[in-house]
Parts: sequence; structure tokens; C-alpha cells
Amino acid sequence: MRILVAQQVPRARNGGMSRIMGFVHDRIVAAGHEVDYFCADDVPESWAGAWGRRVAFPMAIRSRVLSAERSGRPYDIVNVHEPSAAPVVVSRRGTRPAVIVTSHGLERRAWELAKAEARLGRIGPAWRTRLTYPASSLWPSEAALRLADHVFCLNDEDRNHLICKLGRSATSVTRIFPGADDLYARAAARRDYARGRRILFAGTWRKNKGVEDLVPAFTALATREPEMVLEVVGAGVPPDYVWAQFPDGLRHRVRVSTPPDEIAMANAFASADLFLLPSLFEGTPLTLMQAMMSGLPIVTTATCGMKDVIDDRRTGLLVPIRTPEAIVTAIAALAADRSRRAELGRAAKAVAVERYGWPQAADVVLHAYEAVNRQHISRRSLRDSVRPWRLPAPFSSIGPKRP
Repeated sequence: MRILVAQQVPRARNGGMSRIMGFVHDRIVAAGHEVDYFCADDVPESWAGAWGRRVAFPMAIRSRVLSAERSGRPYDIVNVHEPSAAPVVVSRRGTRPAVIVTSHGLERRAWELAKAEARLGRIGPAWRTRLTYPASSLWPSEAALRLADHVFCLNDEDRNHLICKLGRSATSVTRIFPGADDLYARAAARRDYARGRRILFAGTWRKNKGVEDLVPAFTALATREPEMVLEVVGAGVPPDYVWAQFPDGLRHRVRVSTPPDEIAMANAFASADLFLLPSLFEGTPLTLMQAMMSGLPIVTTATCGMKDVIDDRRTGLLVPIRTPEAIVTAIAALAADRSRRAELGRAAKAVAVERYGWPQAADVVLHAYEAVNRQHISRRSLRDSVRPWRLPAPFSSIGPKRP
């Protein structure tokens, strides 16, 4: 198969989306298939300047697909990220290639959560966003999800929404998941759970990751525990921006870093004692799998892919969203109990090794690609075999004769 993976993020594997798609498709290439990537870097500057990147990106994808057809090397499958998918799905529906829409967290569900935040007096969407977002993003995304040949999503809540709310068949939705390299297990091979004071938060510093709950939770913990520190890894913003969220007297206990490669990232996980991810909304976060593979005791929220992956009180502790006080209770309990840290961390690592490596993650995607490609070939063959309806020969001459 020839596959085009289109995602409006930089080509470098620095973020969760680019890393998930990249590491999964490395295995698909190793299985003998051809994979091309179309990323934000590939949009011509003239297009972006004239149309804006939101419009230019799907137009540029369509141009790439048509160019491949003209060259005699068409794609069999285009895998496109949900926010950019509508123009691609509509223009290619029923033709070659098959279009798979990948959602890393459904736009509709993220929007509903954002409005709920505003109702609760927290930071919600601005009025300009309230006016423009439905037409510019929400409705096109839902059209793409309804019309695509297949949909990939990253948690069971999203899968149920696609089936129950958008009317997709269960067989046309595949729940995929990120994996973690066993490099993380090797880096943390000597973990002995003797220490419980270094909390790791690994992820982009933004609202959906629960940073509004992380800050008061760590502030309360650090006030009670004088040796406790917070490691913020891969925030995607300058360190000063992160430090500014904390009281002056605690900023020296918040360490912000951006590991340059996967080895450095694995070492950051290995040096931590506890993993905290208080997200409000996710697909399934890559860093959760990395924490499990590293054998870290985990505290995370009981929503989205976190509750699909973490078995509460066996492989980690789940807390409700928007509950800094529950985070404090869970972290403090683990910090004080070495045997509990070891029990949860070792159980999480065993599950990750068995289920959540990159080979297992890639197998799910590859099997779905093969099934979708077979179905698409069958539909095209059937369509091509049906000839246009014509009048029987004796009646074909009825009507005025041409001179």
C-alpha cells in the first residue's frame, strides 16, 4: 500500500501527534508499505499567505493526492487529522484513495468541555471563538467524521460518540493507541522506589492538560513537603511562562526542561519518582504510556484515554477532573508509602510491556489499513462493473434523427 499521512504539525517529532504517527508508521514501513508525510512545513508559503494555513493545508493535501495520481503512483490511503479533513473527504469520497480521519480528541467533545469550563467560572472560550469556531472548525470536522471511509480515535469515549451521536457503524471506527519504546523500561531498570519527592509532569503547558489544577495542587503539596519538586518536561513554552504561574517562593522547586531526543526523554522519566497528569481532555496521551513503561507510580484523571489505560488502584490512581484537592491526597499518599509506589509502578510497567509497545500499536493501525483498502478496492470494482443504463437496441433509435 501507498499511504499519505497528513497532519498540520511540524515534521520534526517533537509533539505527541507527530511522534505517535511517526513511530507507528515506522513499523508499517518496516512491514513493506510505503508511507509519505504531509506536514505543516510542506504548505507553500504563497498558499498560506493567500488563504491562511487553516484553508491552505487541506487544499495542499488535495494537490499532493492529485499529483500522485497524475504521476501514475496514486495513494491507496490518506490518513488526515480531523481538523483538516473535511475538504479532503468531500473531494475524494468514493474515489481513490480511501480517506481515514484520525482524531486525537474529538473537536465536538473538546468544545463542550471548553464551554463547561466557562459555566464553572474557569477560563473558557473567548466570545470571538464562540462566534467563529463552530463554522470554521466544528461543523467541518463533524462532516468529515460522518463521511470518511474510516475513523481512527484514541479513546473509548470518542469511539462511543462517533457511533452513538454521529451514526457511524462500529466496524468503521478503530480505537488506536500510542506506544512506548522499551528504551523507557531500560532507562529505569534500576528504579527502587526508595524516593517519593520528584513529581514529573510531561506534556504541553496548556489548559486541556489540567495545568490550572496542577498549579494549586503542587503549591499545596510543596507547602507541606519541603523536599518535593516538580519536573515539567516538554512544556512547549519558555520556562519563565511556567514559573510565572507559581508563587515566588516555590519557583525554584519547579524545573522546566525540553529533552532533545528520546534517550534524554527516557532519562527524565527514569529520574522521576511520581508521574502526574491532571488532564481535562485528551485522546490517549503518549506520555502516559512512557510513564507506565518507565514503571512510575501514576496519578491521572478518570477521563478519556487515561481511564481506558489505567486500572484504578492497580496500575495507577485515578482522580476526578478539576479536583486539585484529590490530586494532593493521591500524591501525598504515594509519597509516604514506598511499598504502594512499587506495587503500582511495577504493575503499570508489566501492562505496558505486554500491551503498549510500538509494535502492538502499529499492528492495530496496519490491520485497519488493510481492511479499509480491501473494502475500497471492492467498492471501486463494483462501481466500475456497473455500466450506465441504456435503452434496449430496438428502442435506441426512437427520437429525431440527426442530419
